[in-house]
Amino acid sequence: MVRPEIVVGVVTLMAGLACASEGFPPGGPEDKVPPVLVASDPAERAVNAEPNQPIVLEFDEIIDERLSDQIGDFIQVNPDVPEFDAELDDKTITLTSTEALLEGVTYSVTILPGLQDRDRNPTVTPKTILFSVGGEEPITLSLVRVTIVKDTLPAVGAQYRLENLESEFGYTWEADSQGQVEIEAVEYGRYVATAWEEMVRPEGWQETEEPGARDTFDLSLANRLHEKTYRIAVVDTTAPVVDRVRTPSSRRVTIAFDDPLPEVLPLTSSIVALYEGSPEIWDTDVNPDELPVDQLRARRLEIENVEQTGKNEIRVTSAEPLRTDRLYRIEVIDVVNVSGLVSTAEGGRVFRPNYDGAAVFRSDPLEMPAGDR
Repeated sequence: MVRPEIVVGVVTLMAGLACASEGFPPGGPEDKVPPVLVASDPAERAVNAEPNQPIVLEFDEIIDERLSDQIGDFIQVNPDVPEFDAELDDKTITLTSTEALLEGVTYSVTILPGLQDRDRNPTVTPKTILFSVGGEEPITLSLVRVTIVKDTLPAVGAQYRLENLESEFGYTWEADSQGQVEIEAVEYGRYVATAWEEMVRPEGWQETEEPGARDTFDLSLANRLHEKTYRIAVVDTTAPVVDRVRTPSSRRVTIAFDDPLPEVLPLTSSIVALYEGSPEIWDTDVNPDELPVDQLRARRLEIENVEQTGKNEIRVTSAEPLRTDRLYRIEVIDVVNVSGLVSTAEGGRVFRPNYDGAAVFRSDPLEMPAGDR
């Protein structure tokens, strides 16, 4: 999906700018007010914008020049055709389009939260102006009002995208602190709307849409309002794998999975396969995960007991001690996570035991370290 992006222009500051500071004189009251938009060209709700004219935003005080390199991140233009270069000069931000604006279309320009003055007072609420392009074309009278929730909570910062099915432009918006989006003056036409949340996810997790996270609707003179609630979720799509292995003692192996497990998990020794690697790989410098599986499964060890010890942990007791100078592979089969996905042998892990004290054999009493009781 193409997302709108504003390319940041290079700003050359006037000589002496650093010493010509506007604001309160030394010893005066401290400035705690964020910059305020006082004028724009095109003006708010202008109906005569030229297709090739720049968009100029003027504020009541100098914008922090430290934001110059990312000034475009604080301005959002909808619809997203064309793209814009953004340039900061004292109190003024100028947006220059890479192509002509679309004639007969209403544009919105939004100053996003976070734009700050020299005293680092940031804007906290978005400010939007509207104008139409091409003579006396009126502002489009339409409104899209949506709520985005994740599970049952507002999806703060979630993205909302409208794709016009009759042209090549779209609109992108970000949900506020209540998970709400309100877009005024969307052009009439047929749209596909999608709500999603951008986030860094562990490998194997994907963003999916519950029913209602995407819909198609029309805006027209007869239907100027679209209201809807979208429900989004991040859903695990992979089976649980062994994430970490600890050896608190010579015969105890604690396994942590990458997924939470059910509170009550039926466990037997048959679900765990513990292998000792062949002697030729014990001292290898090769990444253990790159070793041939048959060398890692040279000898299978007997499992004495398996028990659940945490929301994503199980503890395995081996019938014989593991040696710190050898490599082992542990695999867990048929363990179900809270999403109903089942572990497989491929989700196992190679490890080298690391414990304090001597190896304990089956005939010896099995001492449990204080931290593992």
